[in-house]
Amino acid sequence: PDLPMLITQLTQKMLGDKLMFSTSLEATVLEVKMIEGLGTTIDIVLVHGVLNEGDTIVVCGLQGPIVTTVRTLLTPHPMKELRVKGEYQHHKQIEAAMG
Repeated sequence: PDLPMLITQLTQKMLGDKLMFSTSLEATVLEVKMIEGLGTTIDIVLVHGVLNEGDTIVVCGLQGPIVTTVRTLLTPHPMKELRVKGEYQHHKQIEAAMG
């Protein structure tokens, strides 16, 4: 049979009870860009934790740390082509690995 599927199934069975959700925030910045109507936006991958509107975040910049407040949380619609300009979904809270 399929070896990768067997490894995945065994891993889920044997390590399932060791999985946990971490509340400490960890994210990776992918891109900083200007979007018309929104201003400067940051595309991130949220690895651990929960991010809320109004949270204060610190981002590394070329001249030192940048402290800013999260004004809005946007995600593209599920199963939508990202290259086509369209509306984003607005969220009050985002959890790790969502979207």
